[in-house]
Amino acid sequence: MHRYWKLIYHLVIKEDARILEISQDRKQIWLETGTKNQKAVVRLARIEYDWMNKVEHDAKEAERMYQRVKRMVLGRNVPFYNVYISSYPPADLTQSLNSYPAMPKSGRFYLISRDPSGRIAESEEQVLKDLGTRFTWSPALEDEYSHEDWGRYYRAEVKERQEKLEKEDRSLLLFTKPRIVYVILAAIVSVFVWMEQTGESTNLVTLIEFGAKYNPALLEGEWWRLFTSMFLHIGVFHLVMNSLALFYIGGAVERMYGTLRFLIIYLTAGIFGSLASFTFNEQVSAGASGAIFGCFGALLYFGLIHRALFFRTMGLNVLFILGINLVFGFVVPAVDNGAHIGGLAGGFLASALVHLPKHGRRRTQLPFIILIPGLAACLLWYGLINEDKQGSAMVDVQLAQQYLERDNAERARQILNEEGNNGSNPYVPFVLGNTYMAENQYERALSFFQEAISINDELAEAHYNLAVAYSALERWEEAEQSLNRAKQLGIENQSEDVDVKSMEERVNANLP
Repeated sequence: MHRYWKLIYHLVIKEDARILEISQDRKQIWLETGTKNQKAVVRLARIEYDWMNKVEHDAKEAERMYQRVKRMVLGRNVPFYNVYISSYPPADLTQSLNSYPAMPKSGRFYLISRDPSGRIAESEEQVLKDLGTRFTWSPALEDEYSHEDWGRYYRAEVKERQEKLEKEDRSLLLFTKPRIVYVILAAIVSVFVWMEQTGESTNLVTLIEFGAKYNPALLEGEWWRLFTSMFLHIGVFHLVMNSLALFYIGGAVERMYGTLRFLIIYLTAGIFGSLASFTFNEQVSAGASGAIFGCFGALLYFGLIHRALFFRTMGLNVLFILGINLVFGFVVPAVDNGAHIGGLAGGFLASALVHLPKHGRRRTQLPFIILIPGLAACLLWYGLINEDKQGSAMVDVQLAQQYLERDNAERARQILNEEGNNGSNPYVPFVLGNTYMAENQYERALSFFQEAISINDELAEAHYNLAVAYSALERWEEAEQSLNRAKQLGIENQSEDVDVKSMEERVNANLP
């Protein structure tokens, strides 16, 4: 036992190796050793195998474990050293492990044991030489006490060092308890319940009334929407997914950075996400996604400062989840990926500004005081000059239709008249016609339905509504023509609100 623990002691205490994993029986330990630029994974195992087939099986298992363990080590092509420590070598082993043909080729294997013949076993000196360690092996002092006493001493020293390192890691990862994240979650859920009681969270009118990001309103000076949109969500699924992400990702960031720093990061990322959405996306948008992506940015900044700890704990999971979300945003058109990327950048920059607790202030933080507002101003400026993203005809059509469903035809017309019609979107005059139909102004409605048909003659709903308007004006022959065209285009299959049979009976009854 003392040779096993002494080698671990030498690597951990003298060479600053880091324990990555240790088995419950403490007969197997994985270490990360080497310099910053040249890392290595070392596995030390206490074994008492009589035959080589057991060693072969263990070596294959160790190779599989190495593929998992090496992901905790920062670097590429990390070499693997597997060191067995045994009282005696297996009875059927006649050559060194590295020369044995059945051993895996992904690493170097060593056997340290009592071998009177000197033909098989390697020494601790050989292992350390191959590892390129700084200090030489010192076999002295062991004879002064029993091997068991020395083994307990080495084990206690290694345990004390490991506990010290783990305490340092915990102080970085668990600086404080999450508090404000629960307040934010409560606010998000409360606003969602309020929205559902007032209208529907998926309704554009409700979203805009509650403060969603709506480019025309922003251009009119309602800049507070950049903030309020962070607390709105579109549907239960959107709410649940963002709440879970905020609970786990936001909670982790608040633990690392502290409450005040987390709040600054969260709000900065949310504002950046809203600005990026205003600049690059004309749709009505809402949600905490930009701020949550800012939390990913904070984790990436932590990884930049503490790379080894980041990859040893959460690094690969963070990068994988972040990558999946970004790809999903690019693939699914409904996702506001501009807000996600803007929030990610804002969170990273805010993290660099506030820095991590107990790290002191650095001169490198000073440029971010200028960079953050400067970048925000650039996003705002580009959004103001990017006319393609300042409004959307289809968004306004949907919004006007929903106002019309609320019997607010005047507001619906205001929205569409402000948008105007460039001759390419037939739904603008179509919905305008509907607003006049709702007020029984059939002559006025006719002109808009005819305009919609002139843009797109295959718009069946426009032909049908034109037939309705003609029949209301008792222009039965024109109503019949419009109705036949609507039927030809398959109006029955396009709308559940259309009663073609009843309309047809009315027209036929009044034809000469």
